[in-house]
Amino acid sequence: MHEAKHWFLITKATFIKELKIQKRYVGWMVASLLQPVIWMVLFSLIGAGFGIGQTQAGFDFTSFLILGVLLLMLLSQSLWGAGLALRNEQYRGTLESTFTAPAKMTAILVGYALADLVFVGYLILVGYLLGTFVFGMELVVSDPVGLIIAFAITIYGVWGFAFMFAAVTLMIKQANAVVNLVQPILYILTGVFFPLSALPPEIQQFSLLLPLTRGFLSIQEITLKGATLASVTPLLAGAVISGTVLALIGIAALRATMEWTRHKGLLGAF
Repeated sequence: MHEAKHWFLITKATFIKELKIQKRYVGWMVASLLQPVIWMVLFSLIGAGFGIGQTQAGFDFTSFLILGVLLLMLLSQSLWGAGLALRNEQYRGTLESTFTAPAKMTAILVGYALADLVFVGYLILVGYLLGTFVFGMELVVSDPVGLIIAFAITIYGVWGFAFMFAAVTLMIKQANAVVNLVQPILYILTGVFFPLSALPPEIQQFSLLLPLTRGFLSIQEITLKGATLASVTPLLAGAVISGTVLALIGIAALRATMEWTRHKGLLGAF
């Protein structure tokens, strides 16, 4: 009980700290305000520019693209936030003190992830309002509870990947370069901006191993085709399993990386 309370307090402190840091830097806040607008304009114009709008019954490509932007922001914020959590601590000169403090590293990462969730919530809300009332996105949600569950499971899958990525960035110091490389690869594999059927069959099968792909597909089915929770349960069940596997791998990799950096004396190496 005491350990659980300690873990919660660390998570809470990290969460509050990150919100205060982000609030401190006005430039970042301004960029966050403008980011959804820029993405919405860009991809709505792509949809209009190709002139393919309603390509087939039940599939509106413009709405598909705008929804893809919302999912992109969820993934991008998680990679740049919780995924780079330890590298951010190093930038701030607090990594060594964090490692020597009696604090669970998983609690710190969850605190980062919760702070990311606040920013993602804002981005998705603004993106949804712009997409619906400015660019004509049309969602056909018949199961709002199913949509909430699908989003929650998708976020869980994103966090699992971010935890694993945190361990990688602790070892590979050029974290920004790694994120910039990984992001577009994930956009391709998860089918954010095009139907997954456009990928070769072998790549499709591989992409379905990712919790992000299954989560995104379930959200697309619910919001664009009016699917119910029952019909996307197989996708979500697979997302929970693969997301858990990624989280466990991430935690194990993080512990191994921490020990490796301590043993090699590379913890403070920049």
